[in-house]
Amino acid sequence: MAKKDKKQKNKINWKRTWRNNFYMLKFIAKAAPDIIFVAFLSGILSAVNNFLVNTYLYKYALNALQEGKPVSEILVTLGIMLAFSLFCIVFFKVENYYFNVRSPKVELYIQSTLYKKAAQLELSCFENAEFYDKYVKATNNASGRAFQVMWSLADFIYVAINVGAAATMIITISPLFMIFAFLPLICTSIIGKRRNRTRYDYNMKNNEVNRQKNYVNRSFYLKDYSKEMRLTDMWRVMYKRMHDSVSELKEIAKKYGPKIMLYRYTYTVIFDFVVYMGAIIVAAFKTLVRKNMLLGDCFVVINSITGIAGEINYVGNAILRLDENSLYIDNIREFLEYEPKIPEDENAPTVAAVDELEIKGLSFNYEGKEERVLEDINIKLKAGERIAIVGHNGAGKSTFIKLLQRFYDPIEGEILINGRNIKEYRLSSYRSLFGTVFQDYTLFATTVAENVMLKGNLTDEDRAKAEEALKKSGVWEKVQSLPRGMDTVVTKEFDDEGAVFSGGEAQKISIAKIFAGEHEIVILDEPTSALDPIAEQKMYSNMFEACEGKTVIFISHRLSSATMADRVYLLDKGRIAEQGTHRELLALGGKYADMWEKQATAYLDGNEI
Repeated sequence: MAKKDKKQKNKINWKRTWRNNFYMLKFIAKAAPDIIFVAFLSGILSAVNNFLVNTYLYKYALNALQEGKPVSEILVTLGIMLAFSLFCIVFFKVENYYFNVRSPKVELYIQSTLYKKAAQLELSCFENAEFYDKYVKATNNASGRAFQVMWSLADFIYVAINVGAAATMIITISPLFMIFAFLPLICTSIIGKRRNRTRYDYNMKNNEVNRQKNYVNRSFYLKDYSKEMRLTDMWRVMYKRMHDSVSELKEIAKKYGPKIMLYRYTYTVIFDFVVYMGAIIVAAFKTLVRKNMLLGDCFVVINSITGIAGEINYVGNAILRLDENSLYIDNIREFLEYEPKIPEDENAPTVAAVDELEIKGLSFNYEGKEERVLEDINIKLKAGERIAIVGHNGAGKSTFIKLLQRFYDPIEGEILINGRNIKEYRLSSYRSLFGTVFQDYTLFATTVAENVMLKGNLTDEDRAKAEEALKKSGVWEKVQSLPRGMDTVVTKEFDDEGAVFSGGEAQKISIAKIFAGEHEIVILDEPTSALDPIAEQKMYSNMFEACEGKTVIFISHRLSSATMADRVYLLDKGRIAEQGTHRELLALGGKYADMWEKQATAYLDGNEI
């Protein structure tokens, strides 16, 4: 069975190979079709120029002199060849500049296609290690792979013209020499596909390990890890992981290196000894001993036979490179052709306005896990109501928020807007209802204003909204003191004058997004965890004032904020354990009341829970 699988692995699916390569070529054709035309024209000119200068010129000049042709005729012919060669040199220089100017457009198109696809995928894709590996492999030098396909096809044109002309000339001299020319091609056809599979496996294994190595590398210089790396022994842990990654890379090299080296050695032996030395011996014998070959023909054979053999072999290698390209393109196609489980339906209706939001019998467990994170959740909200979701860590609060925004779909139950299942609405329209501050909030390495408005090309009106939002979130004074105010870039990663904010300041900037947005439903997932209780209370007062008339769902481990909610839902082990107003739950004397009492005692003692 193992031998059968190995044989199947080494077998090339030519239909898929060609389909994959043309699939990738279409990206260039859509982005900048002129690049393909120039590349193919370059192949034609390069082939003609190479044949004239490196093969035909020597044969013509030596044989013409030996046959006694007029010098003037020889010089005119050589002059024409020289003029064509000079034209090609100029063309190739211009071509190089042309590609430097045009290729970024292709790269932008390909990367944009990949990024747009990534934006369509459900959150679970990026929490799945296997799928994430495919995403990394797909985006890793995808544009470079497209250009490799184009140049491989351009090489076919080059080889077809150059080898066709040179081989025709060699055959007219002596068909015997074509045996030497085809030897490397036979070698390539026998071992080339095995070499490609070995190199592909080698590169893929390296990519997987390099992900670990690059993560370790980032942990040593990114601000996110800087404190722990200096105060704890985590740097030793990460150092060991780096050491293990390097050791694994060595093992990969030991496993695949000898095979790759053997393939290269085999090619070298065939070219340097069998082809080149064999052709020299036969040509010298026919010229000096048998005297049935002209000196110019002998020189052409000796000078060009390895070149012709190399280019004939290049045909085989070019075909095998298409197969190698296909292996990588499979990753790109698999990623781009993946059908999202939560797709965007452009024909689905949009959400006009939210009168009622209902969560009915909602249950959920993560893929591969049997344990339910949420079980039979039932909540109904009218427009403008405020509810609080409270509970200990791991109770399912954040998962509930993810389901509400349809990052996942429930295993059982449904979420309804105005009595209609949210799956029936256009996904982008549904998600646009929500303005959210996540517990693990993120600030991008763009300007402060762009982080608040969550878009670029800001108008004066947008900037005014951003300023007002920053004032309401209590961080305007800090932002105003920065070198470029709201136009200061967040972090110093790309700008020496960038701003580095404290945890509380960064959280306030993140909260400012809510003040600046125009959303019907506001979700606050532990939005004030980095603030002290007094600042938190003030922030909630500001947010509720700004969210007047909007539906608000907020999660907080500090029950003091729950006093501002119309209803409170206590989650415990994925279920709603208690629900009611703050006063009703205190009167109930259950888990909520117990949590409230403990937190109140902690505040009085100066220790926050």
